[in-house]
Amino acid sequence: MTDYLHGAETKEQESLNFVIEDADISSVVVIGTMPTYEIENPQKVSKVVNYNYVGTIGNNIEGFTIPEAVQTILDLSGGANIYCINVFDNDKHTATVDKTITFADGVCVLSETGIQNLVLKQGEDELGLDVDFEFDPKTGKITVLEGGTLEDNQENVTASYKYVDFTKVTDADVIGAVDKNNVRTGLQAIWDIVAEYGVVPGIVIAPGFASKNVRTAIETISEKLRAFSYVDLPKGTNVNLIEKARLKEVEGIDLTTSSRRLMPCGPWMQRYNQYQDITSLKPLSPVAAGLRVKLDRERNCAKSIDNTAIPIAKGMEFPISFILDDPTTDSNRMNAKGVATVINHKGTYYFWGSRNAGFPSQSGIKTFEHCQRTTDFIIKSIQDAQFVCVGEKITRGFIDDIIAKINDKFTAWASGDDPLIYGGEAYFDESINTAESIANGHLRLSWSYCPVACAERITNLPYLDITIITKSLAG
Repeated sequence: MTDYLHGAETKEQESLNFVIEDADISSVVVIGTMPTYEIENPQKVSKVVNYNYVGTIGNNIEGFTIPEAVQTILDLSGGANIYCINVFDNDKHTATVDKTITFADGVCVLSETGIQNLVLKQGEDELGLDVDFEFDPKTGKITVLEGGTLEDNQENVTASYKYVDFTKVTDADVIGAVDKNNVRTGLQAIWDIVAEYGVVPGIVIAPGFASKNVRTAIETISEKLRAFSYVDLPKGTNVNLIEKARLKEVEGIDLTTSSRRLMPCGPWMQRYNQYQDITSLKPLSPVAAGLRVKLDRERNCAKSIDNTAIPIAKGMEFPISFILDDPTTDSNRMNAKGVATVINHKGTYYFWGSRNAGFPSQSGIKTFEHCQRTTDFIIKSIQDAQFVCVGEKITRGFIDDIIAKINDKFTAWASGDDPLIYGGEAYFDESINTAESIANGHLRLSWSYCPVACAERITNLPYLDITIITKSLAG
């Protein structure tokens, strides 16, 4: 009877359930516009994980920033958790028109985007959709139908409709606010993502919205979230303007940020839109976000985004000169100002740049994009694991258990063929953990670490040695 006991026994309890799991810093927030008029139940905040996004955020219609950004991120990453915050209001950001139209060979093409509520009249008589004419909202094309009123006479035709006016979308819409009922809009809706999905995003982008006001708002919220943002340059910002605008506002462009949580990138890129079968200029931030997610998954966050191929690039807004050893090229001048760009190397486009916006006003390892994100990854991983520690008794065993788990994780992160850090150490410093602070429920744990650096500059030191001649000719 092995279960029988006449006596006393002790069963040692398990230690605190303190497990450090790798934090997710690859969830992307995209703030922008989507065609809500073609979505049955549009949401302010939507989650997308794959290409089945049309019912959630709409088709990739030219001018709307969210569907294009999502498509780009998915194409480059192979899959991502993307949270979309829409700022487009179909009542506020539209305009109406009533004008005479002209047909050529039975066809008239309307140039506006997002045409809705189209009504055609000939004189005072309203024409019938799919009776007298058909309309393709994707192309804006009106086609005369056989047997209809317009077949023999296409004169004196007027069109009235509502269309999307992107000029009405303002910085204030993107930055957002919190009203008296605590309803959040724009960037502020990121806190709804945290509350509703239990996710703290790691990457924040607002494609194409490149003003200083938007950038400052992104910087503020990224600091609170320990997130990183790839921010676009305004369209048309050339190298000369970048060098000036990094110091002060020039021609309405202000790039004077030194935040280590931001990486300015430009110029804009030519990308293909399969839905509308067109190629057009698009901002670079979704490209950076997609590449970053891919690297995080296939390597880790310690791999710099620098020198990563962009297979979807179809061209650039303007040429960026590049020679690997020439500091006067466009690419090097931009990188020297803490701005990432895209180069064409032997027919392949590459994302080129490793520093965050803290450079060049600051220097050192903290000004590398991947080092800032590695730091955030480590802090989030350790802090998230400590959730189970809050409310526990502060004992020596409790402290030793936490420190041991952190040190084990540091060892794991520093090991293998693709390490995150060179090393790290956690310890308990008695000098800062006084009786008063412990009695007040405040425990301080100290730890040090160092992210792995990246090769930004490689210097070759060749030496022509003529003694090699005699060595070579010697029998």
